[in-house]
Amino acid sequence: MRLTVLLFLFFLHGIPALYATHIVGGEITYECLGDQQYRVRLTVYRDCYNGEPWFDNPAYIGVYNAQWQLVDSLKILVSPDDTLPIILTNPCLVAPPNVCVHRTTYEGLVNLPIVEGGYSIVYQRCCRNFLIRNIINPLATGASFIAEISERALMECNSSAVFNNWPPVAICVHEPIDFDHSASDADGDSLVYRLCTPLTGASDTWPIPQPPNPGPYQEVTWRDPPYDLSNMLGGDPLTIDVHTGFLTGIPNMLGNYVVGICVDEYRAGQILSTTRRDFQYNVADCGQPVASFFSPEIVCDTLRVSFQNQSTSTNVFRWYFDWGGDLSQTSSAFAPVFVYPDTGYYTIALIANPGGVCSDTSYREIHLTESFADAAIDLQFPDCDEQGALLQATDLSVDDVFGIASWKWRLTGPHNTLEQSMEQNPDFTLIHPGVYQLMLTITSANGCTNTLTIPFKSPVPPTALLADSLAICSGDTIALFPGSDADFTYSWSPAATLSSATSPNPLAFPQNTTTYTVEISGNGPCVAEKEVKVAVLNPGELVVTASPATLLIGESSQLEASFPGAIGFVWEPGNSLSATNIYNPVATPTDSTVYFVRALLSSGCDPRGMVLVRVLYPECDEPFVFFPTAFSPNGDNENDELRLEGSFVKDMYWAIFNRWGQKIFEADSPDDAWDGTYQGTPQPAETYGYYLRVVCANEQELVKKGNVTLLR
Repeated sequence: MRLTVLLFLFFLHGIPALYATHIVGGEITYECLGDQQYRVRLTVYRDCYNGEPWFDNPAYIGVYNAQWQLVDSLKILVSPDDTLPIILTNPCLVAPPNVCVHRTTYEGLVNLPIVEGGYSIVYQRCCRNFLIRNIINPLATGASFIAEISERALMECNSSAVFNNWPPVAICVHEPIDFDHSASDADGDSLVYRLCTPLTGASDTWPIPQPPNPGPYQEVTWRDPPYDLSNMLGGDPLTIDVHTGFLTGIPNMLGNYVVGICVDEYRAGQILSTTRRDFQYNVADCGQPVASFFSPEIVCDTLRVSFQNQSTSTNVFRWYFDWGGDLSQTSSAFAPVFVYPDTGYYTIALIANPGGVCSDTSYREIHLTESFADAAIDLQFPDCDEQGALLQATDLSVDDVFGIASWKWRLTGPHNTLEQSMEQNPDFTLIHPGVYQLMLTITSANGCTNTLTIPFKSPVPPTALLADSLAICSGDTIALFPGSDADFTYSWSPAATLSSATSPNPLAFPQNTTTYTVEISGNGPCVAEKEVKVAVLNPGELVVTASPATLLIGESSQLEASFPGAIGFVWEPGNSLSATNIYNPVATPTDSTVYFVRALLSSGCDPRGMVLVRVLYPECDEPFVFFPTAFSPNGDNENDELRLEGSFVKDMYWAIFNRWGQKIFEADSPDDAWDGTYQGTPQPAETYGYYLRVVCANEQELVKKGNVTLLR
């Protein structure tokens, strides 16, 4: 297929092959020029306040047949962009400072022969603005802008519908949306409008597919609840008139929201084409004064009422505490407190920015009454099994005047226990031992409430706090149950090696490993039994090894300690160990060292051991100190330099002399090397004299003289 593209010559930026966060909307339309030639127009919108990078330059538009086979690809340079104005129809509103949208248009020509099923014209880009609230993971969600051309549209040289206006860049929270979202059609076809879910496209790992990926395309995933196709913004849902395209709704939450609008084009009752628009609403606080406050609907047993001011965008207020009655009872305080003369019903009015051009008024009715409710509770523990203890809560509350209308129970306790009930006399199951709180809030028929909270101890024995096993050294003593609860009754056996058979926390002093059994009861119907094993250990079983036990300086030895029942180990000295609190540290001593280790036991038993790691120093001579007798500085990267080699050298000096006794090189560092030159001039291939003095790590000294041959 022959492709001709109209290129806009205004070049702004090179194509960014990077993850992007700038797309806020777009659409594709087409115009039939005759002879199967079509002008394709892509309009793209970007967030110029939060998003990046710039518009694609060039943009790639794909043309697919009904089988999603690519039949053509348009590569179009970017045109000059413009910044859309922020238009607010209400003079009391203020344009938000953090909203900015750029728009640009790409145009190209394409030849579209009539084919079965028609074509889809597609542009894709990732990703969407990270501030979007109503879809899942917008930073990894791209967009597909698509125009669908049916086979009949090709046969009749149809042009797509074109939306007349772009939606407002910013809309105001709690303000109605009344927008003419209509489109025009050059052929005079019938247009039907609907809300539609925007399409995904591209990905955060491949944000600019060139050409776009073939379809069909997935829809974005709404963050449901509360958002879906029937409620894209929250608040009063968006609706669109199917005949006129008039869009209405009231957003109730700040943020950015993806919206999709589709217009279907019909001729003689048959659909010809669909134009999809994908855009972003920026719902902002536009600064209009909003009067809002909180006070309880029912106030019981007091005539003093506090009011919480929740208004926005102003600090000037006028309160009326008896609106419709005594209008002299007013205040200009931000959050006033008012004392009413008597019980009864009152209407409160709050005016934000009173007397101004832009003001707002909020009303609320309260009821001041007397309370006769008195909450009371009775608790019983009638049963206990392996599931826990049964708690029966009985309501004893009274209200002799109005009667009690509802009950609300709340049980809290150990392990984040939280249970609730609206029954008058509920049952609860207590699983864990410990202290609980049961709270009852009753509400009388006149709306007054009374709350009672009772703390109580669970009858479930605290067996979970008793260790399954303990360890001691022979002859030692250990407490069996430090976390015991003295409110329970205990019976331990065997008792012969215990300080007491009935103590909550007896001392045990077995001579051999012994398993003790305890029965715990009392504080209700629960009885529990548990065992604890006390292992009696022999400190002589601590085994300490070093591998190897003898090493050269600079080498390492693997230490290891083992002791049955040990919960940890402590080594010293630690300055040459990889760690001091593990069973197998690595030792790298510089001198022969005795390492001591102590095993840690839950009983406090303190077995100790030691191991010697012997460190040997090598002879201060070959092969540990090596000076070559020949080298070949010919540039082949093999033996090109003359240097001293020795891992145990502490101090060194060596020098090179030519045949006339002239010193032509000297070195005092392990990094020094002679490259066979003197004052930058390569020296001839012959024999040279050297002088060498080395002090090794063991303070031994080596002095040598000899010859070295330079080879070319």
